[in-house]
Amino acid sequence: MKPDLVSGSPLWQTIFVSFAVVLMLFQIARGWQLGLPRQLVRMGALVAAYSTAWFGGQALLPLLRPLIKVPDFIISAIGGMILAMIVYSVINTLGAILFKRTGQQQSSIVRLVYGATGALLGVVFGLFFVWLLVVGIRSLGAVAEAQINARAPSRIPRFDERAGSGSPARSRSIRAHAPEQDSIAMSLARLKKSVELGSVGEVVKQTDALPGGAETLGKVGQVFARPERAQRFLSYPGIAELADSPKILALRADPEITAMIEQGKLWQLMQDDRLIEAANDPELARQLKTIDFKAALDHALRD
Repeated sequence: MKPDLVSGSPLWQTIFVSFAVVLMLFQIARGWQLGLPRQLVRMGALVAAYSTAWFGGQALLPLLRPLIKVPDFIISAIGGMILAMIVYSVINTLGAILFKRTGQQQSSIVRLVYGATGALLGVVFGLFFVWLLVVGIRSLGAVAEAQINARAPSRIPRFDERAGSGSPARSRSIRAHAPEQDSIAMSLARLKKSVELGSVGEVVKQTDALPGGAETLGKVGQVFARPERAQRFLSYPGIAELADSPKILALRADPEITAMIEQGKLWQLMQDDRLIEAANDPELARQLKTIDFKAALDHALRD
């Protein structure tokens, strides 16, 4: 049976919780300093930035295509983030010009009201930024954990897990497949596991905006870390029909594409001209919307 190579650390969880508390206190203090009007402007800027990112990403496609060699949906996401940062900065700058800080108010009563209400909104901002941090850690950690476990030996006999036991050749093979403890992937996976420990982990999982989203990302990483799983994924009903497309067949038969999947070179894979052409095909995009990807991932993981 494959061992779980990644385990959480109570120390790492304590460090994360401490950082979250410091972030909350910082947002409260900043809210007091900015005051209610500027905090309301910040909130409006966040809403406007999110809306711009969601609906405006397509607008930058013609400008970014010559600069970024990836499928259109990724370019659209990058364009949305760029527009969101611009909108957020512009609105915040206008707020700073139009409204005074708490300390710039003449009346002590006004300063108290400005500061208290600004600090209250600071709690909201603090919770929002902590939530974003948790979502990022769980998403990246799920992919990293899946790739680490997928590339490990599928079975390690009990005697091989003890130091000094088993054949030297077998031990060297296991060590060759095991990830480095200080690698970025291992650190991300361990941080995710640490955040999900105990009662804190239960709270973290309940705040998931897309229930099962991190687990789904993990399954994607597990499937595409091994070619045989990717083949099972492509054989699932619906996906099998999609896989018969000439563009998809060309990708499946290409040894370079297979090699990039085996070696985990996802960024190079996303920049491949043939993959980009297939990803941007409108007919393929229409077919993708009809597929139950969760069931297809579960089918692919039945080793």
